[in-house]
Amino acid sequence: MLRSTRTLFVCLIVLIPFFPPLSYAWTAAQAASQGHHETTDATRRRAGSLVQSRDVIKCRPLAEARLGVHTWEHNSSGRPGAHSPSEKSEHGSECSLPEHPTGGWELTADVLFARMKGKVRFWTSTFFTFYGWDDVDLNSDLGLADHGAMPSFMAMYKFRPKWSLRYSVMPMTMMGSGQAGRSFMFGNTLYTAGQPVGIEWQHLEQRFGLVYDAVHTHSSRISLFGDYVRVNDRIQAMQMQMQMGMGGNVMDNDLNMAMAGIGLEKCLKITHNEAVLSLECIAAGAFLDDAVGAEAETAFKYSIPMNKHRRGFVKGGYRYLTYKKKVSDARLFDIAIEGGFLQAGLMF
Repeated sequence: MLRSTRTLFVCLIVLIPFFPPLSYAWTAAQAASQGHHETTDATRRRAGSLVQSRDVIKCRPLAEARLGVHTWEHNSSGRPGAHSPSEKSEHGSECSLPEHPTGGWELTADVLFARMKGKVRFWTSTFFTFYGWDDVDLNSDLGLADHGAMPSFMAMYKFRPKWSLRYSVMPMTMMGSGQAGRSFMFGNTLYTAGQPVGIEWQHLEQRFGLVYDAVHTHSSRISLFGDYVRVNDRIQAMQMQMQMGMGGNVMDNDLNMAMAGIGLEKCLKITHNEAVLSLECIAAGAFLDDAVGAEAETAFKYSIPMNKHRRGFVKGGYRYLTYKKKVSDARLFDIAIEGGFLQAGLMF
């Protein structure tokens, strides 16, 4: 028993030096393990706070980006993250004029609700020279109606990207009657004040020319044009006691002129179905053949797309036209036609 006690005591003495290292190792491992967990938890907390504080931003799909569509996203704090409600981009909503295709045609027909006024001097007699030098008013002296309707037609062909050929014709016949407001000479006949008189006026205007698109953008067009103008006027004055169409005097006036002008078309509005509202303005001057003339026009044009790449349009506005020719002191022709007009056309 004593031997056994000694043996146990010796074993304890031998094992005692090994206890401190084991204890240190266990304490260090535990500390390391605890420090690692603390670090991990802190990192997770920091990462979580970063994730929570970061705003969620969604990218726009490619199709929406091309159309200019924006989507706004709001996070829990209510702050805008990206883009919002859909709306057309500035370029997509821009007004554009319809294109006239090369090799295409444009046909129009219109009616001008015109006020016609003018004066003439036509003296062929060697007598009554006192009355012969006065101008004769077509309305007050010969009884021509103040207002009438004048139709016109036009065809245009675009043979190059910027060049077009066009032809237009404007026929008109008007008649009137009344009492002469004063005494005057017309041709070789003296018309006295209060005498019943009648008048027939035949007017034919034809134009043929070139149109050049000098400036052409998506929203405006500036054109220069030059036309050959042929105007034929025939005025017949009659004394009403004579049979209509018999007797009287006839004044023929022919004009062969050149006309140069400028036209502007500006797009004002385009709708979702590609209908276009535009403003058109024209100004021109005529010359040659001892005569002068002028034309001015302002109108609104509304064109709509049709099937098979065609377009129809209507136009309405105001037009002014005048011609003047003085051959001698005994022969003068001066007319003016103005008023509102309506036009319908087709482009194909």
